[in-house]
Amino acid sequence: SLSSEKREMLLTKAHSIQLNLNKAFDATMSHLPISEVNLRTGKGSTPGWTGNNLILSEIATNAIEFFKLTQLTKDPDFALKAHRIMTHIDTRVESVQKKGLYPTYISPSSGSAANSKVSFGGMGDSFYEYQLKAYLLMSKSIPMYRRMYLESIEGLMEKMVIKTGLETASPRVYIGNLEGPSFTSNQMEHLVCFLPGTLALGVHEQVVTGDIAHKHMQLAVDLLDTCVATYRMSGTGLAPDSVRFTNSGQKSEMHIQQPQFRLRPETVESLFYMWRITHQQKYRDIAWELFKAMDKHCKVPGVGHANINNVNAPSNKEDRMESFWLAETLKYFYLTFEDDSVVSLDEYVFNTEAHPVRKITDQHQINFILESFQA
Repeated sequence: SLSSEKREMLLTKAHSIQLNLNKAFDATMSHLPISEVNLRTGKGSTPGWTGNNLILSEIATNAIEFFKLTQLTKDPDFALKAHRIMTHIDTRVESVQKKGLYPTYISPSSGSAANSKVSFGGMGDSFYEYQLKAYLLMSKSIPMYRRMYLESIEGLMEKMVIKTGLETASPRVYIGNLEGPSFTSNQMEHLVCFLPGTLALGVHEQVVTGDIAHKHMQLAVDLLDTCVATYRMSGTGLAPDSVRFTNSGQKSEMHIQQPQFRLRPETVESLFYMWRITHQQKYRDIAWELFKAMDKHCKVPGVGHANINNVNAPSNKEDRMESFWLAETLKYFYLTFEDDSVVSLDEYVFNTEAHPVRKITDQHQINFILESFQA
C-alpha cells in the first residue's frame, strides 16, 4: 500500500520474511500455524499455559496481510493459506452453544475445539474482526466471510450481550465471556472495546441493512458508552484493563477488576469509527478527554508514555511503553481529528494493528486471489 522509492525493497523483504514464517504451517498435523517456530530448524512450540493448544485469534488473524501479499507478490500460496484457515474454522471447529461462536483454544494436531470458552476479548477478538475486514478488503467478493461475521454477531447478541440495571436511568450493556456451555461471566475486558467500531463499520459498509443494521448500530452505541464509562470511573480518567458488574436489587454497579492501564487502543479505535461514520461531535469530545488523561498520567518527560499499574495510583508506572501506543492508539487519536479523506474508510481497511491496507478493487487481482483458493 506504500507509494515510495523504497516500496520494492520493503515488498521483497516482506515476501522473504513470510516465506520463512510459512514453516509455522508445517509444524502442526492440522497445518494450522503454530504459535512459535524456530526459523532455522522449523520446529514449533505452543505455550504451556494454553495446554499446548493454538489460540483462535493467533491462527486466524492473517487474511488481510496474506491476501495483500498475494496481490502484490503474485504468490498464490499466501492467500491459499489464509483462506484455508477460515474454511477450517467454519467447517471443522465446533461452535459453542450457537453457530458462529468459536472456542479460544484449537488443538494443533486435530484442528478441532480444545475448550468451550468464547471470547470477543483476549484470544478471540481479532478473528471476529477479520471476518468483516477481510470481506471488505476483497471488495465483498467472499460471501462466506460475510456469513461467518453475521453468524458470529447473531450468536454474540443472543448469548454474550448482558444488559444491567434495566430499571435504572442508566443501564449498562457489556460483553461477557462464555465460560463453558451455559455460563456468561460478569466481567468485560478493555480488549472488547474494539467491537463498537467494527459493528459501526459493518453498518456503514451496508454489510447489514434494515432492522439488523439498527440492532448492530444500537449495540455499538450502547457498548461504547460502557467502554467510555470505564475511563470515567477512575480518579485519573484512565480505564482499568477489565471491569466486573454486580447487581444489588435494581442497582447495577461497575467495579475495577484488573487495575492496570496499558495504553490500549480499543476504545479510541471505536471513537474514531463512530466519529467518521456518524460525525457526532461527542465522539471527538470524548477522544480529546481520553487523550488528555493519557498524556497527563502516562507521560514520562523526555522518554514517552508508560503503562500505569493502578488507574487510581498514577505515580506507580511500569517501565514499559507498548508498541501499539504508537502504532494504534496515537494513530486513531490523530485520525479522529483529521479530515475524512485522510486514510478514507472508502479506500482502506485497517488491520488489527491499525495499519491501513488499501482495498483490492481490480477485478483481475480479485479473481487471481479467488482462484488461488482452488490450489
